[in-house]
Amino acid sequence: MKHIKTKFYLILILAGGLSMLISLSFKQQSTGGVFVLGGIHQSHENAKYYTYERIGEIYQQLKPDILCVETQQKYVDDGSYKLTPFDFKKFMIPLAQKDKTPIYGIDWWDNEKGDKWQELQQKAFLDTSLISEIKLVGGMFSLFNEYFENKDFEDINSQYITNLWKAKSEFKYHILSQHPEYKFIAEFENERNNHIVNNILRIVKENPDKKILVAIGIDHKYYIEEALEKYGIKIYQVDNIEQF
Repeated sequence: MKHIKTKFYLILILAGGLSMLISLSFKQQSTGGVFVLGGIHQSHENAKYYTYERIGEIYQQLKPDILCVETQQKYVDDGSYKLTPFDFKKFMIPLAQKDKTPIYGIDWWDNEKGDKWQELQQKAFLDTSLISEIKLVGGMFSLFNEYFENKDFEDINSQYITNLWKAKSEFKYHILSQHPEYKFIAEFENERNNHIVNNILRIVKENPDKKILVAIGIDHKYYIEEALEKYGIKIYQVDNIEQF
């Protein structure tokens, strides 16, 4: 009788443990969240490890429920994926289409403002009064590109590089803010980032508890992550990517 009771209690413990594991597994799968993948666009061409093909491998590793891409929604709707960065268009989107993963375009652009932004950037680059600052910002870009050539996805998308990129951008905006003529450059870039964040927020709201992969140029990564975290959205980093 004592032996039977022991077996009975053991069965209850095992059943309870199994129930807990199933519950935890379900909870982990249903919490959702966002992983922001920073692509390096043309720099993938010279990268030894973070290649174009690597972008596809990362998508297959993450297997998101939803893919958000740096393109405008109208180009997703018409199937052209016009102006979509090559690394995403060629090596990620086809895999999402094969998996029947919903794809959303999260980018924003205004042609008139965009033309002005490009013209002012060219002018600032040639402005002799900014030569020291432009050389410094340009030097930062060169160092980043050199780093990107020899590092893989985990290093390039680490919190440390994201923080360095943020510092670079904030320095650039600080310099431009000292010159009224060039303030528009920062204003336009922040306006674009805000539209991108709002598009992602809408998608997250419409798809609760889904794993959402945001594939976008690394220049936008820090801004998106900080903005989403302010809204209480779970942001996954390379350090906890296994939980995604």
